[in-house]
Amino acid sequence: MLWLSKKRNNQKLLRWILLRNRDHGFTLIEVLVVMVIVGVLSAIVAPGWLGFVNNNRLSASQSRVFSTIKDAQAVAKRSGTTVDFKIGNDPTNGAYVVTSRSQAQYLEQGVQVLSVTKSGTSCSLSSTIPLTITFSAQGVPTTVNNCSNFTDYPLKITLNVANTPNRKRCTSITTILGSMKSGADTDCP
Repeated sequence: MLWLSKKRNNQKLLRWILLRNRDHGFTLIEVLVVMVIVGVLSAIVAPGWLGFVNNNRLSASQSRVFSTIKDAQAVAKRSGTTVDFKIGNDPTNGAYVVTSRSQAQYLEQGVQVLSVTKSGTSCSLSSTIPLTITFSAQGVPTTVNNCSNFTDYPLKITLNVANTPNRKRCTSITTILGSMKSGADTDCP
């Protein structure tokens, strides 16, 4: 009787093992439902993510332009000589900033210099990009694109990402003493 009881238990165990191994994996319908859900969520999230990435690129580029101008002013004051600041668009590597005392620093991928604007009309800046600003030994901007005694302030450098024209960041040199401020979207021309 004991032998018969063990045999039944073994049969139950064998049946349980066989049934347990039979249901592995997913059906085609389950996989398709999951793929549709992932696709819908991706379509909802992708534009927001791209906007977030573009805003971060613009902010980092604006900070780089701002700090490079400030650095050019500081180097001019420290060294007692003139320092040139230049910003432009390179078709191969993208937008860049450079001073006469440093190597070129490229802005974030996809960011371009959109425009350079001024308030007055004493100097013609018809071809403003690339823009060159010369800071005197006192750190004061004295020449803009070979126009000496430039006094048409504020001078605004506007950046944007090529595929999102409505997002802009700008850096302005607001006074003849070289004071600066940053702006976004509606502050930028």
